[in-house]
Amino acid sequence: MNVDILKPLIKAYDAAPQQYHATAYWQSYEKRLMDQVASIDVNQLRSGRYPILTPFGFHDTCYHIHPTWPWYKQVFVKFIRKYLGRDEWVLPYQLTIHDLRELAYHHCELVGRQRNAKPVQEFDTTDVGSPTDYFRIGHSRYTVRMLSYYLRYCFVESHVRFRGDEVIVELGSGSGFQVEVLKKLYPGLTILCFDLPVQLFLCESYLEQVLGREGIVSAAETLHWKDLSGIQPGKVHFLGNWMHPMLRELPHDLFWNAASFGEMEPEIVRNYLGDVQDQASWIYLLQARMGKEVRGKHAVHQPTTFADYDRMLSRQTLQEEQDAWQAHRRLSESGGYFEAIWRRSDLLADQEFAAKP
Repeated sequence: MNVDILKPLIKAYDAAPQQYHATAYWQSYEKRLMDQVASIDVNQLRSGRYPILTPFGFHDTCYHIHPTWPWYKQVFVKFIRKYLGRDEWVLPYQLTIHDLRELAYHHCELVGRQRNAKPVQEFDTTDVGSPTDYFRIGHSRYTVRMLSYYLRYCFVESHVRFRGDEVIVELGSGSGFQVEVLKKLYPGLTILCFDLPVQLFLCESYLEQVLGREGIVSAAETLHWKDLSGIQPGKVHFLGNWMHPMLRELPHDLFWNAASFGEMEPEIVRNYLGDVQDQASWIYLLQARMGKEVRGKHAVHQPTTFADYDRMLSRQTLQEEQDAWQAHRRLSESGGYFEAIWRRSDLLADQEFAAKP
């Protein structure tokens, strides 16, 4: 993997204000990621070969191993994956992996109809990165994890009602799976991905293969931008998280953050949301309802809860909030997750005024 772009990215990141550096939760990962990234094969990003990538989404596997698990749990999962992972009856009620995949698919099919979203049949994921959980239903191919990202889209679609030419900002793009789902459903979307250097580099490496070089604007190109006037409509742009304040001058349709705000301290979250809440028409969050852990190797100093997000978004109005689900189960780690969407209050007022006779 060509890591030449990482050196200038890390240099710019090191020079950025402290509030844009990795918080306590991520500091334990940061050095190990930087040490290992040069040896990572981009063709194996989704195969489960690199457990260190699990925390930010690259684990398209049936039996994935989280690097924070105790050794005995990791050994047990490896045993199950090797000897029982061939569609055997390994779950209650004689359920097989094939059964779970079909349940996940039909769950998405029903939610898509309920939310008036584009049908799940219109989405097809590639085998870039060698996902081990990869299956075909009808004419399309999926992974259970990708289906989970489709569900998030359905929730947002029921409010935003995409035209297909929106400008979307995602902070903490991680694996880029959400971007893949959105771009395959709406190829004309303009998307800005903000993240820490190594995560941004891996996300770009993956999406370049999925969308083609012509479909992206590399972090190597955006690194020296002083503003966002160089945005190219219909493309996916990669920007360092320290460039986030540029968004104060960019009206955009939707701001998106899934799971990463919970890994930050409240004052850091407030800083990021302050950059966008005057400019974003909609804000979508999926986070731990009561905040992340405050003890252990991977923990925050102070959790950020749902009530905190709602207070911080003082110029936005909450439209809907519900428990978050993956395609096959409730998303329940850390005391449960929510997904919610807010709309800018002045847009609501304009809408109500226009509706009056």
